[in-house]
Parts: sequence; C-alpha cells; structure tokens
Amino acid sequence: MGLPSEFMLTDVRCFAGEQRARLRPITLLVGENSTGKTTFLGCYSVFDRLFDLDRFPPLRADFNREPFAMGSFRDIVRARRGPQGRINSFSVGLKVEYDQNDVNLSRSTIITFDEDWTQPKILGIRYEFDDSRFLDLTLRNDNELCVETLAGFLEVENPYLHWLDILFELEYLISLHSREESGEHQKLWEIVRHIPKFQHNIFPNLPEMIPVAPLRSKPKRTYDPVQEIASPEGDHVPMLMMRLNRTDERRWRPLHQDLAAFGKNSGMFSEIKVRRHGKQMSDPFQLQIRTRSGTPANIMDVGYGVSQSLPILVDIHSHQNSLFLLQQPEAHLHPRAQAELATVFAESVRENGNSFMIETHSDHIVDRTRILVRQGKIPAEDVSILYFEPVKNAVRIHNIEVDNDGNLENVPSGYRDFFLRESDRLLGFED
Repeated sequence: MGLPSEFMLTDVRCFAGEQRARLRPITLLVGENSTGKTTFLGCYSVFDRLFDLDRFPPLRADFNREPFAMGSFRDIVRARRGPQGRINSFSVGLKVEYDQNDVNLSRSTIITFDEDWTQPKILGIRYEFDDSRFLDLTLRNDNELCVETLAGFLEVENPYLHWLDILFELEYLISLHSREESGEHQKLWEIVRHIPKFQHNIFPNLPEMIPVAPLRSKPKRTYDPVQEIASPEGDHVPMLMMRLNRTDERRWRPLHQDLAAFGKNSGMFSEIKVRRHGKQMSDPFQLQIRTRSGTPANIMDVGYGVSQSLPILVDIHSHQNSLFLLQQPEAHLHPRAQAELATVFAESVRENGNSFMIETHSDHIVDRTRILVRQGKIPAEDVSILYFEPVKNAVRIHNIEVDNDGNLENVPSGYRDFFLRESDRLLGFED
C-alpha cells in the first residue's frame, strides 16, 4: 500500500495557484476560520473516492458527499475578476510513496476538472514519476483523448464506454513490456513504452478513508437497534457497541478497556456500559456512563463531550491501517480531554497503523502532539502541521515541521500572532 506524502490544490476556492501540503501519519490543519481547512479535507475525500476501484469513477466527481458539501463547479473553482478573466479549471493531486526492495519510489497523480452542466467533470489525469517521466491524459472532446509523454503525444479515438477505461488498457500494455506483444496497439505502445513498468496499479492503492463530521449525532436515552451503517456523524457507533457487547467478547473487551482508559485519563468518566432491555438483539438498549459521582448515568444525563467524543474513539479503536479525516474533534471537550485525544491519535498510529488529517482549533492537541514527539512516543517525521494563512484575498499553506525536541520549524511570521497579541494585551501592553 502506498503512503500519501503530499497533497496539491490548484485554483480551488481560496487557494490561488498551486498549494502543496506535506502529509504525515498525523497531519494537523490549523488556522483561522474560513481559510480552506474543510475545503482541503473535502478535496482529499473526492480524490480518494475517485480511485476506489470497487466504484469505478464516473465522469463527474461528487464534491457534495457528506460530511463535505462544496456546491457546484463555480462554488469550487477559484473566483477571479479583472483583465485575466475567470478561471475555468481546477486541479487536485496526490503524491504517494512506495517502498520496493528497500528503494523509495513515488508517483504523483493530478486530476484536472472543468465544468459540465454546473458540476465538475474530469478533464485530464497526469502521472508524474520519480525520474521526471510523465503520462498525461487529456480529454479533447467526447471521442478523442490526447495521450502525451516525453516521447510525444498521440490522439486516440476512444472506443471505450468511459474514457477513463483507457487507463486499464495502458496498464495492460505496460505490463506486456514488449512491442511485439502489443499487436494492433503498436502506435500507442510507441508512446507509452518508456514509462516504467508499474509495480503497483496505475490507480493509487490508498488506505481506507473514514471522514468524521464536526458535529456528531445527538445522544439518545434509549436506542432501538437499526441497521448498522457507518456515517460521518457516528449514528452507527451505539449499534456497533451493542453488537460487540452481545456477540463478540474478544473485540468488546479491548474496546471497553480503551474507552475506560481515555475516560480516566481525560477526567470525563471511568466506565461505559451497554445496558440491555431484553435478551434479543432487537430489544432496546441504553448507554450508561459512570462519572465522578460513581453512580452510572444515562448518556443523556452527562456532559455533551462524552457523546461527541464517543464516535471518534470507537471508530479509531475499531479500524487498522485507515485514514481518518477529522473535523474539530475537540468540540465540547475541556482542555485535558482535548490533549488526551492527541495521545489517542499517536497510540493509534503506533499500534494500529492508522493515520489522521485533523482540522483543529485546539492548541492543546497541537501542544500534546509536540510533547509526545519530545518524549519519543511518536517520531518527529510522523508529524506535519499545516498552517493556513490568509494573504489578501487568498490563502497560503505553510508546511511547519516538528524537530525531535518538539520545537516548531519553518514557522511563518503570521503563525500565533493573534495569541501573542492577546497575551501582550493581558500584560497591559498596547497593540
């Protein structure tokens, strides 16, 4: 499986021109409101779904699947006025790194969109390889595809039901690795034969993506078992807990222990129980929380932070080798619990191979992550902080790194300015 290492956005909403963001197992997105952090996550989620071969990508990409609703093409492409005219396309791209025989390889995939009946339509796909070689596929019209490499370009009359299907044909030709075996496709082979033989599919093999909404589902006093369908709001989590509690003790026991450990370390609760109201799977049930008082209480009767953090915790502990897109996981949590979430993320990276893109306004999550690096509990190279800085009418993404002592490197001057100004005012200094 490839590891995403860099995400690119070009002319998407507030991002002027190309912006490149460094991705690591823990990637923290920080910045003021309305600086494109949710847009960043939304674009990544679209890119990921386009290359899910179980649902081969349609010509139009869905930029409005929950929890991300990005609107029409004109809502997504960067608006520009003036003599240069308006922008009529935008791009998203991903660099993926692979280890092959102790050699690090990488490939970048960039997808360009234009407008078709108000919605984004795939215009082209470009692959960039380690040694500057590339494969560029651009749709000229409904029946013509331009295939370009360093060796030149070829206009192909597309005989396929879907123009992206030609990627399968190209991968087949590359796998043959012989001009003689290419037969009637010899002319196309002349264009693509210098492209390195793919050790991995031409489609990026990415970790399972799990988006989590900024507002999770509201707690209920009593739950009626329904179909267990995963959702960004976490509606499935109580059903999952009930099922594991009743039918899978091997999985329920470590999950129960992990939840209790978070509750104790965060100061929020000491135990979570599933209280049954009958012996059948279809019977209603309740979630009970034991807090400082020592008396179990219904989840409706304890702090809202418990119900908002529970979907995140259960999903994280129930998955391996997955990528979580988290929006404001700190919602309704006090500082101690926010910091403890960062510890959960780090442990999940280390123990379960999960990775995280986290949109956050919490200094406590950022600072705890830096502390964990300093303590040696997570490598510095596993952490990336993306600072979204507004500059006039655009936003620039700054890649901030953390050294082995937890210090921030490559910090732009605008980072933390607001907090420093507020501290000065508290001390009585003038603005």
